[in-house]
Amino acid sequence: MRKGKKNYSPASKMMHWLMAFVIIGLIVVGLTLENMAPGPDKFELMDWHKSFGVLALILLFLRIPLRMINPVRPLPEMTSGDILKAKAVKVVLYLLMFVMPVSGILMSQSAGYGVEMFGWTIPTLTGENEQVNEIAGLTHGIASKVLIAAILLHIAAALFHHIVRKDDTMKRMSFRK
Repeated sequence: MRKGKKNYSPASKMMHWLMAFVIIGLIVVGLTLENMAPGPDKFELMDWHKSFGVLALILLFLRIPLRMINPVRPLPEMTSGDILKAKAVKVVLYLLMFVMPVSGILMSQSAGYGVEMFGWTIPTLTGENEQVNEIAGLTHGIASKVLIAAILLHIAAALFHHIVRKDDTMKRMSFRK
């Protein structure tokens, strides 16, 4: 990507929307799992949740160098306070894209369950450990609520820019010309 372009690269756009789809799907499935009774259906859905959670972590590790190669586009004209809020939400989103899968892996492994990604066993980070399980479970639960709030703020800000301010903020991440 050349300096001065206001839109993101096709690769950056694809990664953004792929991760959005995976993460929102993980949230929906996670909330569904919270309300399911233990049984074969819940365990099968949990396996899918773990697989896509590990995929989200891998995508994050691919996204970071992609973001370095394709720098963030300049923001539209905004107050310094709005710029600070936008950057804070992005930092929170990136932090939680790491915390959520790692805490999920630790939660599962510390309870004595393996974690696979679509049939491939991932390395064990911890053995059975009640304290690790409690901390990882608490972290995963709290982080999920913060992640939902951050995603809603991100979406609301994009819609605000598109509908109220009528600037090109949302268009920059769109595939439409």
